[in-house]
Amino acid sequence: MPLTPFLQDAFVLARRQGWSRRQIMAALTGSAAASLLPGTSRAAAKELVFATWGGDEIKSLTRAFGKSYEAASGSTIVFDGTGPTEGAIRTLVDSGDVTWDVCDADGFTALRLGASGHLSSIDYKTVDPAKIMSPFAFTHGAGGYTYSYVLAFDTERFAERPPMTWKDFFDTKHFPGGRAVYRWMNGAFEAAMMAGSDKPTNPYPIDLTTAINRIDRLKPNLQTWESGEQVHQMFIDKTISMACIWHTRAVALAKETEGKIAFTWAGGILHPGVWAVPKGNPAGIDAFKLIAHMQDAGRQIDFTNLQRVGPVNPEATAAMPKALRDYDPTQPENLSQQVVVDSKWWADNFDKARTEFADMLQRS
Repeated sequence: MPLTPFLQDAFVLARRQGWSRRQIMAALTGSAAASLLPGTSRAAAKELVFATWGGDEIKSLTRAFGKSYEAASGSTIVFDGTGPTEGAIRTLVDSGDVTWDVCDADGFTALRLGASGHLSSIDYKTVDPAKIMSPFAFTHGAGGYTYSYVLAFDTERFAERPPMTWKDFFDTKHFPGGRAVYRWMNGAFEAAMMAGSDKPTNPYPIDLTTAINRIDRLKPNLQTWESGEQVHQMFIDKTISMACIWHTRAVALAKETEGKIAFTWAGGILHPGVWAVPKGNPAGIDAFKLIAHMQDAGRQIDFTNLQRVGPVNPEATAAMPKALRDYDPTQPENLSQQVVVDSKWWADNFDKARTEFADMLQRS
């Protein structure tokens, strides 16, 4: 998710004054956060800096992949949890002072940054494309895990007739109550396109006018969320009755509320989490060796167990323990109900979509 405007601006201003990333984070969040960041002096090719979104992801990446890679390679993995946004990667590469080796990015971000020359092409002699489900083996990004945007709902509010389609989501007459969609649009536009049918249909190419008009009609009931915790609390507070939400958060809600919040895979939109390598990364080919290490089916299953994300390696999908299959969007019975995100459409249309979506939200 993007950094707050304050943090983005603070990073830009501090960079202009010659501050290092360590100094910036120490000033903004304290020395504990700064200790996660790489310093200006690094052990060449023996330290890899992995840029992530912080929090529990770092713990899970360490347990599922990091410790075993360090043991096998003798290298050290340092996690930077400040968030590898598209703008942050561009700034880092353009500065000529690249400190990240591997970044956790969206598929469309990898396409955009690859086209602008900010990412290295994935070394598919080192990384095995056969261990990445189609179509998530991009030229400038290797699929590392999967997640879906799904329809989550309040089962107490809809005890007699639960909503099961995006058509239901947009029907506030028969399914009253508040709605929530992601502030950065992903999932919401596809849901709006599928709202015209009783069954999940291919929403691409997205017609921006149709999608925005349908979302606009929800505005008396609509809220937007920027973090999983935020939409989680909306459900707990009962300010919403439905949301277009990450399946990982829907799983957590279902468990915490003992089924009072549920979700459906029907019409889910499957996305890849992509491992990308900034152009000029200090560790060079070792970044691709780390990505290859993370392709192991057993390690991806461990990551599913820790984060409730899905794998990308078809071998991991096939070997997924029964206890985890309900949480795995790549299981055949779950995947058959979903659509796969068109990363190219988002790469080509993200800026226009973001502008029109923001304009719609601001209109009275």
